[in-house]
Amino acid sequence: MPDDPILQLRQVSKRYPGTLAVDRVDLTVRRGEVHAVMGENGAGKSTLMKILAGSFADYTGIIEVDGRAARISSPAQAKTHGIEMIYQELSLAGPLSVAENVLAGRLPRRGFFLDRRTMVAEGRRYLEQVGLDTHPMQPVEMLSQHEAQLVEIAKALSNDPAVLVMDEPTSALSRAEVKRLFAIIARLKQRGVTIIYISHHLSEVYQIADRITVMRDGRKIATVIPADVDPPTLVEMMIGRPATQAQIERKREPGRKRFRVRNFTRAGFFHDIRFFVRAGEILGIGGLAGAGRTELARGLSGVDPVDSGDMIFDGKYVDPASMRACMRQGIAYLTEDRKRQGLALRLSALTNTANAVHAKRGHLLARRQRKELFSCQAAQLQLHPAQPQRQAAQFSGGNQQKVLLGKWLATAPEVLILDEPTRGVDVGAKKVIHEKVVQLADQGKCVLLISSDLPELAALADRVMIMRKGRFTREMSKVELSENAILLAANADREANPHD
Repeated sequence: MPDDPILQLRQVSKRYPGTLAVDRVDLTVRRGEVHAVMGENGAGKSTLMKILAGSFADYTGIIEVDGRAARISSPAQAKTHGIEMIYQELSLAGPLSVAENVLAGRLPRRGFFLDRRTMVAEGRRYLEQVGLDTHPMQPVEMLSQHEAQLVEIAKALSNDPAVLVMDEPTSALSRAEVKRLFAIIARLKQRGVTIIYISHHLSEVYQIADRITVMRDGRKIATVIPADVDPPTLVEMMIGRPATQAQIERKREPGRKRFRVRNFTRAGFFHDIRFFVRAGEILGIGGLAGAGRTELARGLSGVDPVDSGDMIFDGKYVDPASMRACMRQGIAYLTEDRKRQGLALRLSALTNTANAVHAKRGHLLARRQRKELFSCQAAQLQLHPAQPQRQAAQFSGGNQQKVLLGKWLATAPEVLILDEPTRGVDVGAKKVIHEKVVQLADQGKCVLLISSDLPELAALADRVMIMRKGRFTREMSKVELSENAILLAANADREANPHD
């Protein structure tokens, strides 16, 4: 592999309001290599790649492409320099055909009309490069996730990139599909295309990367050769310290088994899930992106249908027919996406807080009851400002999350499912949320904590179930929990059947 650099970044920085997301990063990417970029959530890796892709015009520092300074302030400029990025959230138009997506912006025409014959031929040529055997005029919305991922790659290749950035490209792929993707990456590398590969998956990076750059807190920590560093060392580089087992003090030990799940299955998402939660227990669910954790949470809370399985709470079967049905049986679900799925951003904090109670009870509360409900939750969660008529959209991210949590706590749940409850919140809000979760457990409630925040899982959980490819693969006791251990377990290939 040639050693000459195709990309060089010098002292590149990007600041959001109140946050330095990328802090004076130096990075050299060699021509024709697969260069992995790793780090915990919030490390700055995706932001750095978005700078390369032209998503931000307000970065500082120097970018050189092929030895020449390049000011990249738009995606169009990135393309002129041969840089393409495939985002974790695909950018395809579902109702349009595969060919229309692949050739977007340069569809062949005959006069005023699309040249369908040329469009099919060109589309097929790029689909063959990624090994996708589907008709170019097939609507994208009819494809599987893996096929859509391949269309996204074909779309990027149609611009003849010199550098292809892939952001968590395997998050929704099966093991067989991942192997096929790696074969495509190998072929691209042989053609001289440089791949920058963002991933949390250690096993993937060790399989395909020529070099690995580790980022932490917006800074580049080191660039290493995979053969020179073992997984535990790489994890410590990502975390920044030998992992500790710092935990929040609890007033009581978990009691009897209150909530049981048996043989829970939704084909293609999760399979044969079995676990229990004790009274006063915080059960963590860990795993990598695409493991099926959110899909499981949505099934347990009645948001999505399941194919089979039982839920039993306090000896009674729970019918997960709908989210309202689950709420009435004491189950509440805090979504990971507060802006699109959790809150009605244009409505007031008071209305958001009361809405779930209205749905659970089947009737509206009196105005005085709604005000009392809001005041109680605002006080307990230290909402600032505690203004009931303030639009949810006008609160900071941390206070929006408090409104969302207060909305579900107002329903007095006995089983609380939390999906990434502190994602994107400040340190103060995180502390308040953690304290409230522990308080709920101390009251005998059952808490399921789904989190990609390893310190959060290690500190709060009494046990952690590791999920991989839609199945539970390991159960970790309190004494086993550490950031390193959880991350290594999430990357392990072996599978086990945790006992019920």
